[in-house]
Amino acid sequence: MKRFRRPLVRSRSGAFALAGLLVALLLAAGCAGPGSAASRLRRDEAEIRAGIASIREAILARDTAGILRVATADWRFTGPDGKVYDRAAYRVRTEALFARIERIESLDTQVGSVAVHGDRADVELTQTMVRRERATPGAGPARWWLRYRERHVWRRTPGGWRAQSVAFLAAPERKTLPP
Repeated sequence: MKRFRRPLVRSRSGAFALAGLLVALLLAAGCAGPGSAASRLRRDEAEIRAGIASIREAILARDTAGILRVATADWRFTGPDGKVYDRAAYRVRTEALFARIERIESLDTQVGSVAVHGDRADVELTQTMVRRERATPGAGPARWWLRYRERHVWRRTPGGWRAQSVAFLAAPERKTLPP
């Protein structure tokens, strides 16, 4: 006696609908898992934001080495005048700046965007700072409000995400504040 199985789907359009439903379920299951692409992007962005937070803390502590701790070996900084500094030149520049700063009263760091593309992330942020500094040796301190925008390129390395470059997007806004 010959047995005939009843087909699960009786038409071609039904087969396509069933296949589409299966693909949607598989994609949904993949996106929800801990190893999913969406989950990895969230972890990548969180790691980059943590690196930015550590740079902020290093600035507040006036710690040049702390700023460079999350930088790649080929890290570059482009100042508002377009001049490019490697790690060594940046260290000299920043330590001279920190020597003039008496106190950083506040530093607000707002991350505007983090766009991860594989092993590269493009980041834009705005920092607003209030600080007391001496413009020249022997001069009295001045109090400044500054706001500057930066573009960072971060790279995934074997040691985690690291900043590869930082560039000012324009000259910082500066206002003199009362003492």
